[in-house]
Amino acid sequence: MRIFLLFIAYSSLLFSASLPLLFSGNDRLSSRELYDVLGLRLPYAIEVWENQPTLQSSAISQSITALTSYYRAKGYFESRITADETNQSITFTIHENLPIRVATIQINSEIAVESVIELSTDKLFDQDKFAATKTAIKKRYGDAGYCNATFNSKAWVDLEEHQAHLLFEGTPNEPCTFGAIAVSSTPNIDGNLTTSMLQFKEGDPYTLEAIQKSYETLYSQEGISRVSINDIDRNGSIVPIAIDIEEIDKPVRFNIGLGYSSDEGIGTQIGLKHRNFLGDLKTLSLDAKYTQVKQEASGILSIPLQERFTASGEVGYSNEQFSGYRSESVFEKLTLKHQDIPTSLLTSVLFDQAKTYESTNTETFPNSNLFILSPMLEINYDTRNKMLEPTKGDWINAKVQGSMLSSISDATYFKSSLSGAHIQSFGEHVIAGRLQWGTLRTYEGEVPSAYRFYAGGMSSNRAYSYRELGPKDTNGDPIGFTSLLEGTLEYRFPIYDPIRGVLFSDLTYGSNNYIPDYSLPYWGVGAGLRYTTPIGPIAIDVGVNPTDYSQYTFHFRIGELF
Repeated sequence: MRIFLLFIAYSSLLFSASLPLLFSGNDRLSSRELYDVLGLRLPYAIEVWENQPTLQSSAISQSITALTSYYRAKGYFESRITADETNQSITFTIHENLPIRVATIQINSEIAVESVIELSTDKLFDQDKFAATKTAIKKRYGDAGYCNATFNSKAWVDLEEHQAHLLFEGTPNEPCTFGAIAVSSTPNIDGNLTTSMLQFKEGDPYTLEAIQKSYETLYSQEGISRVSINDIDRNGSIVPIAIDIEEIDKPVRFNIGLGYSSDEGIGTQIGLKHRNFLGDLKTLSLDAKYTQVKQEASGILSIPLQERFTASGEVGYSNEQFSGYRSESVFEKLTLKHQDIPTSLLTSVLFDQAKTYESTNTETFPNSNLFILSPMLEINYDTRNKMLEPTKGDWINAKVQGSMLSSISDATYFKSSLSGAHIQSFGEHVIAGRLQWGTLRTYEGEVPSAYRFYAGGMSSNRAYSYRELGPKDTNGDPIGFTSLLEGTLEYRFPIYDPIRGVLFSDLTYGSNNYIPDYSLPYWGVGAGLRYTTPIGPIAIDVGVNPTDYSQYTFHFRIGELF
């Protein structure tokens, strides 16, 4: 009998009516937000093919409980929700009533924590923000080296006056230091090597930031699959560290792909990488790529060293079609890199056997076969939260290279570039800006034509086709620039998941002098769409010259510009 009754109850739940769900009276919280609370998705206006979210009659009581709890968490302690069910729909009528507002905030702390407090007086008492503030204060103390700090955070709610009085107290106690560091890893990874990669040493002041950066450094090694940094077993103010590291089970990775971009046309690539080659996190990668514009192949051996240094050697070949000539390069590059998240410093030496051939204008693009030996220096700073589709953060890249005319180099030249971006999100909306500057000076001898700067295309000024921007030679081929300044401003906004929109403005200045010609701007504006995928957003942009609307260009790529 019991089984029969359970079957009847389950059947009634399973086959209960599913009706469109509506909200009424919710002036302060949007209907979309309330649908999200119930795990339902409200279609955007353009999704005319999607139906209104529905709810089963049997779920009304649980839904009211969930919504009431959410309203209370947002400061509406006296909210009341009723349901009206008809044959056509279910309507939740919400009486929000007066909310609880923050009246006073008392802070008793020996270190500055005001900047992490997410609540302010006269604003709604949001319990999620209250909890986040408590967590942020603890983190602030941890970052300052106080691992044994004590906290007292309270909220007194006066329902009659509709006020909340908040208290945040923190006592640092004795500063903490890192104790002995013990590393356990598999035989193919040297524990001393991984210990040297940490952002702290025994005796250093204890900070949560150092632990977080150590995680990032270790996980940047492709041969590591799992890292655990245990700082729980504390001895007073001394924090011993136990680290457990596991290497990846399948270190060899093979990839092959076929794609298309508006810059280089149809392309294919193939690659093979060993992510723990001969142990100790060395990597060996072999890659080949073919597009309608460029064909290239390379091999790279990377060897991690002590104290977050990495030595690498690369050999490669490339053959590239430019408007007016072709460029071929056989090169070797030796690099020493130091990583100190979020900053990295690279020093390199480039050996480049560069050939310019099939020139249609030998005066502008002389056929040549040059050997250029170039020392290089590069600095990177990157705080973006994601590489493929960042929503906040900054990045800066500065690079210089040059050579002296001699028996082992065919030119005296200096080339430098500086680029940077800032990305700021406001909820689901993102504002992003980028600046890029470069200059090339040749003092003696000759450098390959491909060393010049070119502009236009998906990663440059999108009102123009790939590398078409700037002055042309007598054959109508762009000659590029010896100095270049480009700027981009973008506004990225949601349309409906997983599609986003973008509005952009691109501006380019260039010249064949040592500084760009600021009297001759190349301006582009436009719009585009982004479709989110696991390998990055698929991007489609249309750029227009605002001084000549007949000039427009379509672009396609995978990944954001910055």
